[in-house]
Amino acid sequence: MIYLNTISYQMMDFINNILFFLLVFIIIPQTRSKLNVILAIVASITFSFIDLYHDSIGILLLVVSYFFLFSHYKPKLINRVLWLLLSIFTCAFSQSLAGLISMKVFNYQQQMISMLITNVVLNYIFALMIVTTGIIIYRRLSKFINFTDPIIITIITSAIAILLIGFITFTAVSRMLDVQLEYMQTNVVLTIIIFIFIFLGTLYYIAGYLKQQRAIQELERIKENNIYIKELEENYDEMRKFKHDYKNLLLSLSVILKDKDDQHASDKIDDILKDSNIDIHDASKLNNPNLFKIKDELVRGIIISKIITANNENILTSTEISPNVNISRSYSVTITRILGILFDNAIEACRKRQQPILKFALIDEADYTEFIILNNTAPNTKIDLNKIFSNGFSTKKNHSGIGLANVQELVNKKPNFFLQTKFEDDEFSVILTIEKEN
Repeated sequence: MIYLNTISYQMMDFINNILFFLLVFIIIPQTRSKLNVILAIVASITFSFIDLYHDSIGILLLVVSYFFLFSHYKPKLINRVLWLLLSIFTCAFSQSLAGLISMKVFNYQQQMISMLITNVVLNYIFALMIVTTGIIIYRRLSKFINFTDPIIITIITSAIAILLIGFITFTAVSRMLDVQLEYMQTNVVLTIIIFIFIFLGTLYYIAGYLKQQRAIQELERIKENNIYIKELEENYDEMRKFKHDYKNLLLSLSVILKDKDDQHASDKIDDILKDSNIDIHDASKLNNPNLFKIKDELVRGIIISKIITANNENILTSTEISPNVNISRSYSVTITRILGILFDNAIEACRKRQQPILKFALIDEADYTEFIILNNTAPNTKIDLNKIFSNGFSTKKNHSGIGLANVQELVNKKPNFFLQTKFEDDEFSVILTIEKEN
């Protein structure tokens, strides 16, 4: 009888160890490999023998073998700890719940084999149910919660650790008092109650953290938008002043030309251009007639204002624009915001070159419209195209890096907006493509 009990418990211990690794493979699919499966089987057999002579020592070796599963897949340490705690807690709780039901249904002395078999089957069923439910909840909540955030991972890990410590403490106390059946009943009930409170508390804490992060991001956006609006106002004032003076200058030039004094008129033109702080070669770039035929005031205004800004900074500009471009008013504000940010970044990059160049093209086809901005950069500049649109990324010192992240966000909100980037031979280009509605 004793020999049968020993073999039975050893088999159950082996099967429970296998369950631990099975849960790990389900929770972390990246660890599934033939080598890790062999490791799990060998470790489970070895630790089931160790537990016969040194109770609870096998769990420590099981934890050690767990970390060997990450020989190829190397996530952050906090993630590994979280998955380990989840697997251990699921195994321990499902085993207690299965044991409680088995001991209630079967006679411990007379139906031990039946009880052990039922215990193992229920243990697997409950563990898989818990993990499956957890994965479903995780996928649902991942739409609202960023589970890759280190702070959120730390919060969840701490909550699971507290729950597991409480569970182990209840187990140890009940074993010391030799009240196995009562301990299982109490332990299961208390664990469920504590889990509910910890789960709700964790969600509440995460919700508060996310609310704080959104508030910080919103303040950053407001700050950047205020700077952007101020710049637009300044450019608008300069344009209005230039337009007002331009009419008077034409009147004076017409009087001079009537006198047929061409040399004198040429001198006066030079004087006028000096007073307006516009170099004649840069100002001539605005003479593209198609630029003024863009049938949207906002988009036309942002392009003109940014090209004038570039010219004023001695940046060589060129424009290629399809005739009579018609832009849908529903996209007007979004396009204006995107172009404003892209032009600002292009002008900023041009300042690092001795001979800065900024090119702009607006191509209008039957099915789509393309806005192309190309600028040269400082020699040997390195740009990671996979990161430039990430929130917080910037190549500029003391810059928040929110602008390009906003561009990506604006593009993502429009299903027919597409963004392409290219960096080659110290030239960076961005193409905004907008598919036209049928």
